[in-house]
Amino acid sequence: MSYVLKLVSTPKVLIDARSISPNKFAGKSLDEIRKLRILEGGAEATLDTLFSVDGPSKASQDPNSIEIIIENSSNKLCFIGYKMSGGKIVVKGDVGHFTGYKMSNGSIIVHGSARNYLGCKMRGGSIEVFGDVGHRAGGKLHGEKSGKGMRGGTIVIHGNAGSYLGWGAGGGAIIVDGNAKNFAGADITSGTIVVKGSAGIYPGFGMSGGRVVVGGRVEAMSPSFYIDSIVPSLKVRGISFNKPFATFIGDVLSSGRGVLQISYEDNKNIIDVYKQFLEESI
Repeated sequence: MSYVLKLVSTPKVLIDARSISPNKFAGKSLDEIRKLRILEGGAEATLDTLFSVDGPSKASQDPNSIEIIIENSSNKLCFIGYKMSGGKIVVKGDVGHFTGYKMSNGSIIVHGSARNYLGCKMRGGSIEVFGDVGHRAGGKLHGEKSGKGMRGGTIVIHGNAGSYLGWGAGGGAIIVDGNAKNFAGADITSGTIVVKGSAGIYPGFGMSGGRVVVGGRVEAMSPSFYIDSIVPSLKVRGISFNKPFATFIGDVLSSGRGVLQISYEDNKNIIDVYKQFLEESI
């Protein structure tokens, strides 16, 4: 069963929309759904003050059978899919901060761009964004230990990602079709992060486990990694790269055994530092 939420006006302040989740809709009547609480700035409001809400008169008790479609969405709508454990959310437009925060199952599809902390601390399920995303997608919160970011599930970003992609992740997978900014995969303890394009400075900085792959140019690499090998091609999470990659192990500064793999052809200026080791490996 599907529910369609359509913004009736453009929000001027951030909206805490964590009630937009199949779990919150489950078992409720349409009138009860329309009266679910949201916060418009700091002021209490209900869903029907911002959205027209249409759908079946009574929602299933099972979140997995509920689909929520958001039309005319805005990047001021935050916490969409908060702690969802099933079902599906389809967003036509942009979303705000913390989309999919702590979700454990189900799927979120965004036909637009997302702001910061997409999929932050998620434990399962999938998020697909057709535009760009802000900083710390799949990451942890400030002050938390490494491994407290996303621990399961998959995030696919068809555009570009901001800095600290997957910051402190302890599992799961993030795939970026475009580029990522600085510190992609920093402080991860497990999981896989693939950037098909280029990355900013210090990918994998502080990582103690997991795998970070950059298919394009890296602006700068931390010297606290040591080279392990050169491979002629690479396949990761079903994605094939038909070109050589340099494999590094680190980050030594965190006693890490993570795997950082960067395109050889796109980073000769960096890898020249390790030239003697490369010649032995080749």
